[in-house]
Amino acid sequence: MTDIPPLTAEILARRGIDPAAADAWVPAEYDPVTFRTEQAREVLSRVIPTRFAEAKADHPEVADWVRRYLKAPNEAPSLVLVGPTGTGKTWQCWGAARAIVEGLAATGRGLIWRATTHPDLNAALRPKPDQSHSWALEPYLEAELLLLDDVGAGKQSDWTGDSLYRLVDHRWSNRKTTIYSTNLTAKALTDAVGDRVVSRLADAVHVTIKGTDRRWAA
Repeated sequence: MTDIPPLTAEILARRGIDPAAADAWVPAEYDPVTFRTEQAREVLSRVIPTRFAEAKADHPEVADWVRRYLKAPNEAPSLVLVGPTGTGKTWQCWGAARAIVEGLAATGRGLIWRATTHPDLNAALRPKPDQSHSWALEPYLEAELLLLDDVGAGKQSDWTGDSLYRLVDHRWSNRKTTIYSTNLTAKALTDAVGDRVVSRLADAVHVTIKGTDRRWAA
């Protein structure tokens, strides 16, 4: 029998496991690719909204950006998708996120990522009796990859406006990649979120999604 450290033997005994039988248990070989792939599949199925469950980054410029990210995750610029309502920006956002999570998993690498919409972020940041708004921004500040959809949508208070600037500035300053989308023109976006936020999107890859509202077409 393999020598078992005394503390391990004590723990096994407390749980009713015969230390002498420890050799009968042989841990399965750890396969990081299998583990990460299964983990990615489970997380994506839980996080991606049902309507975008089959989303793919099938716009050529978005697909190119995904390849660039997967080649060098720590060096990839952020991505800004712009265009009218209903042209498929959110589809491309979720498709890009899926491709990155699955692509990294295929190499055995995990990813700390978050996704939200600007209106949902505002809702989380509005003051609440339980003070949960005080730390609502933290997961989005530190995520390796963030998807922030519909920037400029909904109403902002001074507090949520300052928090958005904190978020964008922190991620820009620390070269943390973010996927943004907005329906607004540059001027309208500046009016909605301020020139300090818009300025920090300047060095991102900008992709314009053209077309008519697919929701009405469907």
